[in-house]
Amino acid sequence: MADERYRGGGTIGGKWGCALAAVVGLPLLGLAILVSALGDCIPEEPCNHDLEWSLILGALVISLAVGVAIRALINRFVERGAGDS
Repeated sequence: MADERYRGGGTIGGKWGCALAAVVGLPLLGLAILVSALGDCIPEEPCNHDLEWSLILGALVISLAVGVAIRALINRFVERGAGDS
């Protein structure tokens, strides 16, 4: 009889990639928000809000790249290790 119980979704690489993307991305996003909050405009000068969005977008791109790279790297190691036995 087949065991049809749910055993959790995702691969080990996906779980580690997501965790490390959060570890890298949350401080970067916090820093981007802090920099944008501290960089308020003075009344005499026009404001440039493009910088804060580029910082947030950069933090998201970096965390996405870390997550995808770690996922692929760990899944490759697991597949290579499973193929040896």
